[in-house]
Amino acid sequence: MRETFRCMLVLVVVLFFGAAELCSSRNTSFSCIEREREALLKFKLCFHDPSHMLSSWKGNDCCEWRGVGCDKNNKHVVSLQLRGSVSDRLYSYFIDDQQSQLYLIDHVEEVVSSLLKLRYLEHLDLSNNNFNSNLIPPSFGSMKQLRYLNLSYAQFRGRIPGELGNLTRLHVLDLSQNYYERLKVDDDIQWISHLSSLQRLDMSGVNLSHASSNLFQVLGMLSSLSWLSLSDCSLKNSHLPHHNHLLNFTLFGNIQHFDISQNSFHGPIPIFLQNMTSLTFLDMSGVNLSLTSSNLYQVLGMLPSLSQLSLSSCSLRNCHLPSHNHPLNFTLLGNIQHLDLSDNFFQGPIPIFFQNMTSLISFYLSGNQLSGSIPNSMGQLSKLESIDLSFNQLSGSLPNSIGQLSKLESMDICCNQLSGSIPDSIGQLSKLESMDLAVNQLSGNIPDSIGQLSKLKSMDLVSNELNGSIPDSIGQLSKLESINLASNQLSGSIPDNIGQLSKLESMVLYRNQLNGSIPDSFGQLSKLERMDLSNNQLSGSIPDSFEQLSKLERMDLSSNQLSGSITDSIGQLSKLDDINLSDNQWNGSIPDSIWQLSKLERIDLSGNQLNGSIPDSIWQLSKLEMIDLSGNQLNGSIPDSIWQLSKLEIIILSGNQLSGSIPNIIGQLSELKNIHLYGNQLSGCIPDSIWQLSELEFIYLSDNRLSGSIPDSIGQLSELHRISLSGNQLNGSIPDSIRQLSKLEMIDLSSNQLNGSIPDSIGQLSNLEMIDLSSNQLSGSIPDSIGQLSNLENINLSGNQLNGSIPDSIWQLSKLVNISLSGNQLSGSILTSIGQLFELKGIYLSGNQLSGNIPASIEQLPKLEIMDLSGNQFGAGFPA
Repeated sequence: MRETFRCMLVLVVVLFFGAAELCSSRNTSFSCIEREREALLKFKLCFHDPSHMLSSWKGNDCCEWRGVGCDKNNKHVVSLQLRGSVSDRLYSYFIDDQQSQLYLIDHVEEVVSSLLKLRYLEHLDLSNNNFNSNLIPPSFGSMKQLRYLNLSYAQFRGRIPGELGNLTRLHVLDLSQNYYERLKVDDDIQWISHLSSLQRLDMSGVNLSHASSNLFQVLGMLSSLSWLSLSDCSLKNSHLPHHNHLLNFTLFGNIQHFDISQNSFHGPIPIFLQNMTSLTFLDMSGVNLSLTSSNLYQVLGMLPSLSQLSLSSCSLRNCHLPSHNHPLNFTLLGNIQHLDLSDNFFQGPIPIFFQNMTSLISFYLSGNQLSGSIPNSMGQLSKLESIDLSFNQLSGSLPNSIGQLSKLESMDICCNQLSGSIPDSIGQLSKLESMDLAVNQLSGNIPDSIGQLSKLKSMDLVSNELNGSIPDSIGQLSKLESINLASNQLSGSIPDNIGQLSKLESMVLYRNQLNGSIPDSFGQLSKLERMDLSNNQLSGSIPDSFEQLSKLERMDLSSNQLSGSITDSIGQLSKLDDINLSDNQWNGSIPDSIWQLSKLERIDLSGNQLNGSIPDSIWQLSKLEMIDLSGNQLNGSIPDSIWQLSKLEIIILSGNQLSGSIPNIIGQLSELKNIHLYGNQLSGCIPDSIWQLSELEFIYLSDNRLSGSIPDSIGQLSELHRISLSGNQLNGSIPDSIRQLSKLEMIDLSSNQLNGSIPDSIGQLSNLEMIDLSSNQLSGSIPDSIGQLSNLENINLSGNQLNGSIPDSIWQLSKLVNISLSGNQLSGSILTSIGQLFELKGIYLSGNQLSGNIPASIEQLPKLEIMDLSGNQFGAGFPA
């Protein structure tokens, strides 16, 4: 009895604690398997994670971590979805963009080692991350439970390991677009045939040029395959199956999506396509089908389910289009919903049979040579959502029937020769989001009905002949993000209600005849990033409300009639990187706040009436690449701080009243390409350091008070194209080292005090087009080597003390337009070969000691406008 009691007591205790543990387990959070959590933490250590994609990977419950999926029943990790978030994935390969993707910092084998501990993992997406040009480890093939593997856009390179063939449960394999150093396969591709469960295969961008010729036979063994992309794989005709292999391709009947675009196939359309009877999507863009004849529509006619067809850039011509009475024509085309025939060689009018393609949703014919008008029947394509007829030669007016395309969302007819007015019916396109009619010859007013396009996000009417005012109804386009009305003949003022476009990011209205002031309502455009109102007739000042444009990055108000002082509030535009206020009537000093715009890369205030000095605070513009303050009334010295702007490439301060010297510190601007300081009152010597600026392409220091000599070190400027030091007080000789300036196109050293002879080495400047050494004290003879300057168009050596005869070689310079040797001591005669200078417009040889007869061949100069031979000793009169 006592033993029975003890047993019952033990049972009660066990049941009590068991129930307590059960209750406790219900109150604890869902937890993952510890060894899998540790494996994930090891995986995390392999990457630099600047975008904090894995920031939630902490704590005990890894099933709650971002990108981690667990089985609800056994708590094992079954899914890792770690796709990077770079918006433009292809572009990300060509920029240093680590901010939105995982970046491998460990050995890639360590990544796979940690993943192999996730024994139940079925779904793995590592796409759009940066694996730093590593090879795909063969150990990926040990993850035999995987059903989904995506390594696209992940910067892998080299050979795809055949061990991936062990992943026999895979439904999806994506190895596409690893472009940094392309993935490739060897001759042996048999491993692909082992992926017997595969439904989707994307190898776009993989180099398959070395794959064996039985590639398509191997792919044909994948009986479950329904989605296949081999775009841009360097495939050739030798990879296509022969006609007698057709029986091996019956399994292709399940494929619905097939992309073989951007390969090197040529000739007739591959005949095996006719076996793909389930095909709904076919992309052969970039495949040369120029040799295709009647079999194009014969094969396509055997694809009854085809709804998306892309044959862009296929070298197709009119002969490849079906005739109107073609027996396959309407049964084939009636099912097509998406058709891309862009960038081919179609000519003449838009083929009439397109009006029967009533299922069309998108239709692209851009980049052909189509002419004639857009047919009214286009309005019958009632399901059309997107149309692109850009870059053709279409003429006539936009048909009124365009208003019947009630489902149209995108319309691009730019770069044609359309004329006439924009029809009012365009306002009926209630779903239109993007409209591009740029670069045509459209005239008349912008119709008021355009304000009815309530979903419009982008409107581009640039480079037409539109006139009248901007309609007030534009203010109703509440979703508009971009508007471009530039290069038209629009007049009147900018409507005040344009400030209601709260989503506007870009506004471009340059080269019109707009007048009046800039509306104060612009300050309401809180999302505006780009504003270009240049080349109009706007007056008044910049509204104070501009300080509210906190996202503005580029502002161009140049070539208007804006006046007054530049508002200090412009310094509030903290994101501004490009500002152009040139060619207006601004006066007063440049506001100090401008020098606080720390993101500024380009500033142009030229052609105004600004005065005062350039402040030392300019050093704060550490990102500045270009500054143009020319054509003002600025005075004082150039502050030393300007030479500390290490990214500066272009400095233009010409046409002011700046004084003082150019400091030696200028040599620190290693990126400097253009220096324009002409037309000031600068004095002193040209600093030696300026000749060490190896990137320098243009130097303009003319019309100052600079003195000293030109040093031999000028020859170090190997990139120099143009140099002008005229109108100074430079002395000494022209250094022989100028022969090293192999890219020099123009040299102007006129109006100085240079002496000595013209160096014979000048003949080595083979790119020289213009040379002006006039008004110096040069002596000696003109070197014969000058005749080697075969590109020379203008030569001016007047006003020196040159002697001897004019070298015969000078009359062989066939591109010569103007020659001025007047005011020297030249002797000898003019050779008859002057008659070979057919481009010559001006001859100035006055004030020398030339003699002999004036050659009759001078009459053979068809373009000659001015000839001055006075003050010489010619023995005969001018030829008749």
